[in-house]
Amino acid sequence: MNIGIVANTSFNIYNFRLPLMHFLKAKGHHIIAIAPKDNFTEKIIAEDFPFVEIKTLSRKGTNPIQDLKLILELKKIYQQTNLDIVLQYTIKPNIYGSFAAKLANIKCICTVTGLGYTFLNNSIASKVSKWLYRTAFYFSDIILFQNEDDKATFLNLKLANERKIKIVPGSGIDIYRFDKSFCTNTITDTNVVFLFIGRLLKDKGIFEFIEAAKKIIQQYPKTLFLIVGEIDQQNPSSISQQELEKITLIPNIKYLGFLQDTRVAICQATCVVLPSYREGLPRVILEAMAMSKPCITTNVPGCKDAVDSSCAFLAEVENSEDLKLQMEKFIVLDNQKKLEMGTNARRRTETIFSANIIAETYFKLISSLVKK
Repeated sequence: MNIGIVANTSFNIYNFRLPLMHFLKAKGHHIIAIAPKDNFTEKIIAEDFPFVEIKTLSRKGTNPIQDLKLILELKKIYQQTNLDIVLQYTIKPNIYGSFAAKLANIKCICTVTGLGYTFLNNSIASKVSKWLYRTAFYFSDIILFQNEDDKATFLNLKLANERKIKIVPGSGIDIYRFDKSFCTNTITDTNVVFLFIGRLLKDKGIFEFIEAAKKIIQQYPKTLFLIVGEIDQQNPSSISQQELEKITLIPNIKYLGFLQDTRVAICQATCVVLPSYREGLPRVILEAMAMSKPCITTNVPGCKDAVDSSCAFLAEVENSEDLKLQMEKFIVLDNQKKLEMGTNARRRTETIFSANIIAETYFKLISSLVKK
């Protein structure tokens, strides 16, 4: 079959969908990547996948004329590439791609990887987004969520038909790529290094991370805090350049910028921290777990689903004091216990979140649609 993989950035496809694409290709299918061009487009092509550019997709905004152009462009792409089925990710491909798939008379599977800033706020834009989801998902064949809470939210708001909904545990982690063997040096220093990876957004918990860090540094002055990520100027939740500059002046907090390969930073960490307000299933935590790193995250949908008590501590959301307490709990653990948490994290990733397990789920869903 001809299968399209659609997302709002080439970055998303390259970093999160590649194992699935290789899996489906190995099964004999022809896979086509469809997204706007960015710095990762050539990397997709280098992996020997055809690429088709989306030219009318703007990540933010709800201009009806622009959105209609996107629907028509996607319909044209779907028809010209002779797709049998399309797998859609991120908000606009999920919504407008579902309309396009219906017009092109092809099957579509939508994956909701999380409920973003716009959806979770009670604004006019949020109400429009919900109406669009409800309308678009009427035409979708299968709708995948990455945790039960997101599924329940859509059902409670009557945005989707329960018969179409299934749960898939994340987008899949390449457990061979994300493995502690990548790290050339074993951490022997007893000083703890906490690592934050993510877009520098308020709702990723960056401010709670900083506040907790400042408190920990006062009590444990040898503790180091690393930050990997970048400002997202298109997101109203993003921190400003001025706020970032203030953060970089704090002793023991080191900003590493954006890294194309996060494994470099994960190797330096003793514990990975994500104080997010809500996730689908946090990729950062799963990658860290795959590399045998203990984690601290928040007791919210998505984050709590990624971990269990054998490999992570949970903090209250939007609570820097409780986050600080969880960090302190980790600091005072003996090294053997920290190693055990890392081992448990790796085992959990292998048995639940491995890319092959997730790809097999998608393969079965695709096969079920073809038989209908």
